[in-house]
Amino acid sequence: MPLKYSEMSLDAFSHRLASCEATPGGGSASAAAGAMSAALLRMVALLTSGSPRFERVAPRARRIADEAESLTARFVAGVDEDAEAFDRVSQAYRLPKSTDAEKIGRSAAIQAALFGAALPPLHVAEMACEAALLAVELAEFGNPNAISDVGCAALLAASAARGAGFNVSINAKALKDRARADDLLQRLQHTLAQVGVLVEVVLGKVQADVEQQGRP
Repeated sequence: MPLKYSEMSLDAFSHRLASCEATPGGGSASAAAGAMSAALLRMVALLTSGSPRFERVAPRARRIADEAESLTARFVAGVDEDAEAFDRVSQAYRLPKSTDAEKIGRSAAIQAALFGAALPPLHVAEMACEAALLAVELAEFGNPNAISDVGCAALLAASAARGAGFNVSINAKALKDRARADDLLQRLQHTLAQVGVLVEVVLGKVQADVEQQGRP
């Protein structure tokens, strides 16, 4: 049984991503970026909770570490979910279309698969919003020695959300059920707007802290 993409080494996954195969693609890569974002947040939270200097905020940091660990696992699962959803779209397009009945069945299968393919990246974008919220918290009280890692986590969350968003949009625009498509796109735009605001807050705090630490 072949390895899942999420079980591959970083080197193997990168080579597969660089191949001419259709999967994994941008959706899986976006989920992987989200996983790195959440993993960095957990690292910073543990560096905070494990230091006597931050004993007062240790419970809060441990809670963030737990949430980030769960989020990392969900992002990792999203790597495979996105690829599997795309494969179902490809399979639907390969269905026979010789008769009218086959054409109707194929069209229905394609539409169902397209809707299904929009959901994993939408979930990745929404999870990226969760990561950005955690980053805002850590930027406020986390170990300042790891403040740059919080900034990296925020940027990775933004990339995960925007990259996943492209995949939601391209599938939604191919849906014939425009009410369903509009619902997907509205959820996406709301999520991306939230992520954008949260990430800007984090980056502003990180930049100010970095500049402060660099002063004599």
